[in-house]
Order: sequence, then structure tokens, then C-alpha cells
Amino acid sequence: MAEGKPEIEATAAAMEVDVKEVPTDEVKKEELGAAPTLEGKSAEEVEELLEKAAKQISFYFSDSNLPVDKYFFSLTCCNTEGWVPLKTILTFKRMREFQELGHAFVTYALKRKIQEEGSDPLLAISDDGENIRRKRVFEPNSTAWTRSAYVKGFGEDDPENNKQEKIEKYIEQFGKINAVRMRRGDIEEKGFAGKGKGKFKGSVFVEFAYEKDMKAFLELETLPKYTEDGEEMSKMSKDEYVKMKAKEKGIPDSEIHRGSKSDGKGKDAGRKFNAFKEMEKAKKGILPSLAKIGDDVAVVGVRPGFGKSGNERGPRKRDREDDDEEREGKESRKEEPTPLTIEYKGATLECDRHTGKVLDSSKVPFEDGASVKFINHGENPDWKDLKTQVSKVIATPFLAFPPGSKSGTIAKADNSVITDEELAKLRDEKMQFGGVEVEWSRMDEEEQRSFWTTRANFQGKLAADKLNEQKERSGRDRRDFKGGRGGRGGRGGRGGRGRGGRGGRGGFKGGRDRDNNDRNAEKGAAHPASSLPPSLGTGA
Repeated sequence: MAEGKPEIEATAAAMEVDVKEVPTDEVKKEELGAAPTLEGKSAEEVEELLEKAAKQISFYFSDSNLPVDKYFFSLTCCNTEGWVPLKTILTFKRMREFQELGHAFVTYALKRKIQEEGSDPLLAISDDGENIRRKRVFEPNSTAWTRSAYVKGFGEDDPENNKQEKIEKYIEQFGKINAVRMRRGDIEEKGFAGKGKGKFKGSVFVEFAYEKDMKAFLELETLPKYTEDGEEMSKMSKDEYVKMKAKEKGIPDSEIHRGSKSDGKGKDAGRKFNAFKEMEKAKKGILPSLAKIGDDVAVVGVRPGFGKSGNERGPRKRDREDDDEEREGKESRKEEPTPLTIEYKGATLECDRHTGKVLDSSKVPFEDGASVKFINHGENPDWKDLKTQVSKVIATPFLAFPPGSKSGTIAKADNSVITDEELAKLRDEKMQFGGVEVEWSRMDEEEQRSFWTTRANFQGKLAADKLNEQKERSGRDRRDFKGGRGGRGGRGGRGGRGRGGRGGRGGFKGGRDRDNNDRNAEKGAAHPASSLPPSLGTGA
């Protein structure tokens, strides 16, 4: 199993001045080499294949797909860092054409895309090139709806042109896109299983990467035809389209996003998978609803437990004598846990009790001008060298320089403002960083807030870790008390047949279960609260 720090810890640690090494999944330019060649393919065709491979794998891990793709999300949950084997990804329908091209071809495509994305790449590749994971923080995206549009005019009976790649290429002329979802009719004879599996309707939902691109797209008076002799194109925002359809069906606006359709059997047929809801369940100690992964599918780590129906198998029921402890856990989950509060720069901030993330970044205090950024450094820069140079102007500087980044931030240890005179001195020093002169500039409000929020998140993480450690220690003490001598499982306890009774010899209930848990931990299995990759379940 791939091992490493949770994403929030790695990100925060990278911004502290005591960082000593670059993560192993960082891609350096000199390691990439020349583009691969393929027999019988021109350079242009190879380029097209490289872009297509990287684009498709990025989509699997994207904000548009990962939160709603139950199967792929479940693959990322087999280990604590979210690694998915490349050979498993290559079995997917849209990746099969790359199987014969080999892993090296696909990893080259991904490494190049990672380089192009700079300091905030979506993906990371394992050292051996065999596994892929999401590196960027995975958070609910509340603006996806406002960045989505409905587009019609692609024709319903044109299999040659009605292909995902061609439609995406048409849409990309209007701006960067996250996803294009082709709308399909239902296969009536298959019931709910056939919903959205039928004939292409000639229309799509487009999710743009940026709201400004979506707005500019909607403001266009006309759109070019998809094909030369095709029908006229029409468009509207997704919100307008859904409201229009809801009005036709007599559905109130308040129910548009609820998905409350019934299959007539008392089941919630309209319910869709939501990764963020499953992560919340896991935080509360409830097993998340994950997809069944076949034994023939390669994974990194251990598959979650499942019953015969494909639904997750819950933990084994305890004996009646243990009901009080189980009931205590259930009762504690009836209410949302209160936020963790920390004091940061004179302000009281509410943080997530599990991750330490500040819940409202707008409340993070900072003085305008208390941080400045540097850009345009050279190759293989040494932050310690830059810190020494900066110390000539600012006595006790705090330097934030994430590995692989092309920019960094300087602040004072006491968080006070960096004056115009000090900024001028920084520029006058003509400091060299990696053999290239550093360029200094002020940060806008958004950049400053992001920087200070990251520092606040780090303090929140420390507080959350301490709280969780205390809770874990308290839980161990409670189990030790119940399972020790005279306790339920100890000598002479309630189940005390022989030495140790139901709870075994010492301070744990059920020695057999404990052994199984230890073995599972070694393999990468996890308790529900930790069964989701930290890199996916946190938002540093």
C-alpha cells in the first residue's frame, strides 16, 4: 500500500520553513524526456493520443466525476491515500485503446499534464508509474450548477458525429470545460436500470471550468452548427432548463434538486451517489456506502467488506452484554458534533473537529500587506539560501514555498505589515533564487486570504489532532476498564469461562476481533471513520 501523510498535513508542512525534502511524486522537468513515438503514427496523431489519455484520466479524478462516480470513488477508498492502479483504469471502456500503447505512454501523458498544471496539479503518480491518485484537495463545489449549460442541436440519428470526443471538441471552442454529459433517453423495458441508457437526445449538459466562460457562452447570439448540414443550435443555463422542465411537470422549484422520485416500491429511486455525504457518514463512524469491487479488479490496499447483495456489510453485532457501549456510540451520532474552536491572531475560529479546517475562511484575520510574494525563481532553488538573504531586510521572516511551486510567500514572524520601504529593499537586494533574480510583488486580497487561511488551517489541524488523540486515549481507557480484571471480559468477568472469558486476557474485548483488526490495519483496511483517503476527505 502506498504510504504518506494526509494531504492536509503534507500541504501545511510544505509551507513551514523546516521542510527538508520534496515529495517523491513531484515531477521535475528534466525527468520527462522526449515525447514517445508510435509506429505508423505521425507526431500530430501521437500528440492527440497523449492529450486524450491525460484528459480522460483527469476526468475520472475530477470534481465533475469523482463525487458522483460510486465505483471509481470506491476504488480510491481501498487505501489511505487514494491510489488507483493504472492497469485497472486501462480496463475502462474509454481507456482500452491505450492498453496496447503501454503504461509508459500513459504515464508520460500524465506527467506532462502535471507539469503544465504547475504548482497545483490535479494528479500524482507513484514512483514506479503504476498507480495514480488525486493530489488536489477534494471539496464540495457549490458553484458547479451555476457553471453548467444546456446545449441542443447535435442531432439524434448521427452515430458518426455523436461521439463524446467530437462533442467535447466542439464545446471547447467556447472555454475550458470540466465535463460534457450526453443526455440519453430511457430503455423502458429495463425499468429504473434503463434510465439514461437509451438513445442520444441530441442535447448535452456542459460544465464549464469557469463561470465567466459559461456566461460569455450564453451571451452569444448564435452558435455555429455542429455539422455543416445539421440543425440550428440552442442553449440556456442548466438552471433555466431544469426550471422549465419542472414547470411543465408541475414540480415546485423547491423540489428541483431533491431527486425524490419513487420506483413505486417504496425506494428512493431518484437518489444518486454523493461522495461528500459518504465522507460525512464515515466521520461519524458510520460505514460509507461504497460499490462492490470484484476480486479480479486490481486495487491498492484492501477492498471494503460487502454482503451478497453488493451492499457494504456492517460490523458484526455485539453480544447483549456489550449493548451499553454500542448504544453510547449510536446516541453520540444523533447530533452533529459541535465545531472545534481555536484562537488565532486574536480571533476565535470554528474548525472541523476531524480535519481542523477553518469552516469560514472569511473570519481569518490578517492585515493588508502583511505578506508579499516572490516569483520567477530558477531551477533547483534552495529556500534556506533565500531565507538567509531575506533576513538581511526582515529580521525573522516566515517563508512559505511549496515544493515544485513557481512562487512563494514571505511574512514576518510577528505577522506585522511589510512596509513599502521594506518591499523596496527586498527588490534592491536583487536576490538570486536558483540562479535567477527574484521578483517581488504585493498580493491581492484573495491571495492574502488564501495564505493566512492555510496557516490557520495548520493550527486547526494541530488542535484537531490533539483532540482526536485525547478521544482515542479516553476510548482505550474505557475499553481497558471494561475488559480488565473484574471487567466484562477479564478473569471472573461476565463471560469468564476459563482465563479471560469473552474478552480475552486483558484490556480489549474479543481478542479474536482485535487480532483481525490488527491484520487488517497492516493490509490497509480501516475503521469507517478512516476508510476514506485523507487526501479526499479533507480540505486544507
